[in-house]
Amino acid sequence: MWKIWIAVVVCLQAGASMGAAHAEAQSGADAPVVPAAVIVDPQGRDGLAPPVANDVREAFADGAIADAIMAMIAERAPDADAGESIDRAALEVFYRARNGAPLWVSDEGPSERARALAGEIANAAAFGLDPAAFPLPDFAQVSGPQALGRADYALSMAALGYARHARGGRIPEPAKMLNSNLDRKPQLHEPADVLVRLAAAEDMAGALAALHPVHPQFELLRQAWLKETGGDGRGPLATNARRLRANMEFWRWMWDDLGELHVFNNIPEFMQRVYLNGKIVRYERIVVGEIGKQSSVYSRQLKSVSLRPRWRVPESIMVHELWPSLIRGGGLMRQHGLEIATKSGEPRDWRKIDWSKDDIRNYLVFQPPGGKSALGFVKFNFPSQHTIFMHDTPDKWMFNKPQRTLSHGCLRLKNPLHLTEIVLDYAKGWDKAKVKDLIDRGPLDNEIEIEKRLPIHLAYFTAWADDDGSVRYFNDIYGHEKRVIQALGGEWSKINKGRDHLAKPVPRFNPEKLARSAPAQRETTGDNAGDILSNVFKLGF
Repeated sequence: MWKIWIAVVVCLQAGASMGAAHAEAQSGADAPVVPAAVIVDPQGRDGLAPPVANDVREAFADGAIADAIMAMIAERAPDADAGESIDRAALEVFYRARNGAPLWVSDEGPSERARALAGEIANAAAFGLDPAAFPLPDFAQVSGPQALGRADYALSMAALGYARHARGGRIPEPAKMLNSNLDRKPQLHEPADVLVRLAAAEDMAGALAALHPVHPQFELLRQAWLKETGGDGRGPLATNARRLRANMEFWRWMWDDLGELHVFNNIPEFMQRVYLNGKIVRYERIVVGEIGKQSSVYSRQLKSVSLRPRWRVPESIMVHELWPSLIRGGGLMRQHGLEIATKSGEPRDWRKIDWSKDDIRNYLVFQPPGGKSALGFVKFNFPSQHTIFMHDTPDKWMFNKPQRTLSHGCLRLKNPLHLTEIVLDYAKGWDKAKVKDLIDRGPLDNEIEIEKRLPIHLAYFTAWADDDGSVRYFNDIYGHEKRVIQALGGEWSKINKGRDHLAKPVPRFNPEKLARSAPAQRETTGDNAGDILSNVFKLGF
């Protein structure tokens, strides 16, 4: 609540300086500005913006209309969801700070600004939203103080609902509601900020448009949506319209500021774009996670770049692939030059451990730098709970595949030297010669900290609009597009959330039973089993 209170007080102070300049342009329905000096709390309530002082109460209040608004505030909506409850709380703070003074109406009826705002909210389908989600007062039927007060409150609630949906509020928790790999959060506006911005706006169309994502790609997709639907968005939507609306929703979850220099990996496209000051400076192929070992969708800051890196094997690979191999003789450990250490870092000889009785989860497994390294010469670290990073690979054949879902979740890069040069030039000011020297002759596992802000985005867009308005569609490889389409269509019960990829891995075999296989069988099948696992293991991380 403190954030809301601060926003209201600050914005009311800002409004005081603008009030005189716009006084002649304001209609009779617009409340007078409260001077900052009279922001007091006569009721002694902590955390809420208070009513105005008594000496301006009469100037602010509009009699019976204000009473009706305060009565609306006092009402409770037991069936309200979390988003609506937050909006109602913000409205309570806002209207109490005005002592119930209406924002959109007066004794004479709704203002022109109120009608303009209602008209733009009713046009929500032009932005891929559902107008039915924002109930509007019927101004033609509104008369009398009680109805006017209720209409003022209802219009403010509709505006806050619109603002929330404009930034992804229809699906407030994608990771819980859709799939654990969708590590995104709607980029919601502070309700108090929305109220004050709309209260001061003269161009309602522009004010509501500004509530949506600021990214050019969002607007290009919206224009394609308008062509597909005519801006209506009602009855059944065609396939492309549903896909476009889902991709517009993906943009509502993206950061406003993607970064002066940022790396944008579009998973369904299997392509990486690097932007510097809004222009593409790199466009290259990537390999992403298998269908069963997906690359998660999220954004993090680049923390470091490791040259000639050592690879720590993820726990899921340790449990599902290395442990069975160790019980059968450890072919994968030898083939990939892997080493084992305790959780405290003490080295252990994996050959001297009885893996039918010991648990591989008690150890750490590493692959040292060198010719066998699955990471190649560089790794880009942007830590998260998903244990995903970008790296080089010795398996260049992967980039020739049309569908490049071939890794264990990490992103493999084509021509990673180019990205390394871009990043270290931007973050450190190092030229190509210095970068090459470090790669050729520098220390092993050389971790270079990145202190500049440089976001890494793992995005999921199955529709991409070019500047000429044409749209390219990509396969919905992980089913995220389908989930969003179902959610936006209200088909929540049909959504297949899939497994929780963050759950701790457990073995899908019995270690003792596997170890009890006949020695001869173990000798003859060991290498074959190792080869089979190796094929999986080699596909990437």
